Amino acid sequence: MRFFSLLTLGFALILTATAQQKPSRSVSPEYVPGQLVVQFEPTLSESERQFLIANMGARLSRRLLFSELYLLEVHPAADIRALCHSLSRVPGIKSADPNGYIQLAWNPDDPIFPNQVSLFTVGAPQAWDIFTGDPNYILAVLDTGALLSHEDLQAKLLNGFDFGGNASGVRDSDPSDVAGHGTIVSGIAGAVTNNSLGIACICPNSSILPVKVFRDSGQGILTDLIDGIAWAVQQGAHVINMSLGTNTVFAALETAVNNAWNSGTVVVAAAGNNNNSVAFYPAFYNNAIAVAACHQDGTKSNQSNFGNWVDVAAPSGDVRYTRITGGYGRDQNGFTSYASPMVAAQAALLYAMIADGPTDRNTTRAQIVRQIIEQTTTAVPGNYVTHGMINVNNAVQRASQVTVNGKVQIAGFIGAYDQLELQLHLRNIGSNTNLQSRTVTPDAEGNFSATFNGYFGNYDLYIDIPRALNKRIQNARMRHPGPSLNIIHFTPGDVNNDGIISDPDLISVLFDYSLTGSRNSDLNGDTIVGDADLLMVLFNFGSTEE
Repeated sequence: MRFFSLLTLGFALILTATAQQKPSRSVSPEYVPGQLVVQFEPTLSESERQFLIANMGARLSRRLLFSELYLLEVHPAADIRALCHSLSRVPGIKSADPNGYIQLAWNPDDPIFPNQVSLFTVGAPQAWDIFTGDPNYILAVLDTGALLSHEDLQAKLLNGFDFGGNASGVRDSDPSDVAGHGTIVSGIAGAVTNNSLGIACICPNSSILPVKVFRDSGQGILTDLIDGIAWAVQQGAHVINMSLGTNTVFAALETAVNNAWNSGTVVVAAAGNNNNSVAFYPAFYNNAIAVAACHQDGTKSNQSNFGNWVDVAAPSGDVRYTRITGGYGRDQNGFTSYASPMVAAQAALLYAMIADGPTDRNTTRAQIVRQIIEQTTTAVPGNYVTHGMINVNNAVQRASQVTVNGKVQIAGFIGAYDQLELQLHLRNIGSNTNLQSRTVTPDAEGNFSATFNGYFGNYDLYIDIPRALNKRIQNARMRHPGPSLNIIHFTPGDVNNDGIISDPDLISVLFDYSLTGSRNSDLNGDTIVGDADLLMVLFNFGSTEE
């Protein structure tokens, strides 16, 4: 039993620390309560493994088939993540993980969806398992209008406007499409999804605002486009798609794009179909996301423009779309007009994840959406765009990650904070039940970072720290990229971590008085329990958690 003598003390300390945790802070919906999966080092005998299981207070549920993994059960209220984190440092244990939940990916019932290869290429089905959008977020399609009666568009179309007008340029509130291009783009951007009809789209739950900026004759005029941009922003558009453009520089058009961006609207535009690197506007402007077209393998389509001014690519080499005559069509030409609405739909999906609500539209939010799109791309061969091909799954995963940054400071503590372990618990406001928990070690100065997943909105953040009263950060904004809490001040003296500085804490300090080494009763972190620690308890006696 050479093995046991090396780990018994450290293992006992880990179990003691785990047992001290309050049950109300330990429930999480991420995994089966009270279950963990442990892998032992292969050098351990079966008797040694059973010894470890027994001494961690666990019960063997079963050994997994055809593997070296053990499913163990502990008390259902145990903080499984904290326990696994501690066990991973025990000699003989190779890994320890919660028995996490898995679920089926959300697949819409649109009959053409299985053939929409581009949606699979960009990981849309995986992204939908996390988020499918919000109808309160508006994607404006500035184009030739839309077939307002199309069965796969009608339910998502808002009341639009016709700035192009008929052949004579008469404007009205009827953005009906007579050319077909706008109906195609609208379907790619926002076809009604999971309605047992036709096709699906990247953002199933956004709303589409049809803004007609071409005349029925097919002619497009600069002033109509500029008016369309301004009107879409005024209507609350979070994203504008423009599958259109020109090789001519217009200062007024750039101003319109800048105004939209400064209002918090993400502007997405096609890079053009001339197979060259010549600037195409408005995609070329800094405050627009320029979109190239690619095939499913990421290679550039034959038509697409390219260059260091083009930001991302989307796979329009095989797209299904809504037709102006009703029904659906398929295009394999790789036009940037059909790539751009994919990126716009992605932007609408992300905007609803990172904003506090539909009225929370500003440049900061728009910039975060753009950064996520550009930073989560898949590399493409040839480097014909600055970033790569969009990856909706990567982007939604990134947007669902909320990182809490801060700095802890215990009054009178002079030790190294990297010797402490913080536990952070995410809770509904006013609740004592954990939604998610994280265990982190700060640096020597107390700076820490912890990432939570899958919770968007405002929550209470509870921070557990040794030697001090825990603290609740109320109404913390938990949306990507996450809150910066600056310095968080803690009151020392809660040795037993029961939420009040009282007699048991005083007794602990007196019992350990003059002892050295790392222990919770060493409140000031000078490695000896002495007068300073005693004074801390006396000075803060009766204090409770905030």
